[in-house]
Amino acid sequence: MELIKNIRRIIIIFLLRRKKSDKKNRTPISLHAAKKIGILFSAENLNNNNVVIEFAQHLKSLQKEVQLLGYISKRDFGFQYPFPLISDKETTWYGKPASEASVIFMRSPFDLMINFSVEECLPLEYITAVSPATFRVGYNKELENANYDLILIPKENGDISNLILNLEKYLK
Repeated sequence: MELIKNIRRIIIIFLLRRKKSDKKNRTPISLHAAKKIGILFSAENLNNNNVVIEFAQHLKSLQKEVQLLGYISKRDFGFQYPFPLISDKETTWYGKPASEASVIFMRSPFDLMINFSVEECLPLEYITAVSPATFRVGYNKELENANYDLILIPKENGDISNLILNLEKYLK
């Protein structure tokens, strides 16, 4: 099982490196100036989900168009999430997201895309890499091939509230 996981990781990293070599015009943008914002996050923790939803509502109150996409490894079919999400079942055998929600998200021309995942999450990394977003922000990843225009370093175990404060500080 570990061997298969490592093979999947190598394939995704290879694909991400190829995407990184694509030269795209990137333009820094402030949180205030961004009109269309995409937010990726790990949806495993319900408390963190609520914080992300509150942040999205705050952005919407500022007249921003906000799209969320959460990731969980295994979907709990008895629970309804208030946002679109993907799971491992909705990826190809090597981890590329293949669901309708992820394809729509990957094709959306966001002014700003934020990946709140502080742990390595290959499906979210892939979405970030192929996105036509004008400016992409992520948090310190162990992947040497991170496809971000701005990488922020999370403090205190990556608490989502601190990540949002850090984001607002640097994107003023």
